[in-house]
Amino acid sequence: MILFHLTGRSLLGLLAATLTVLLVLALLWALAGPAWSIGIGLVLVLLIRGVLALFSPGDSE
Repeated sequence: MILFHLTGRSLLGLLAATLTVLLVLALLWALAGPAWSIGIGLVLVLLIRGVLALFSPGDSE
């Protein structure tokens, strides 16, 4: 089991990282078009889901 200790500072860091990613995607949307921004956004979502799947406990049946 992996335990995470969530503090105000870590929550603020998570919020800052999320806002940074959104700003980069918005800038990419404006410069390169929506297809690139949507594609990179989907890749980021899949990467985050993959990392969460690696750290979540599996079924032991």
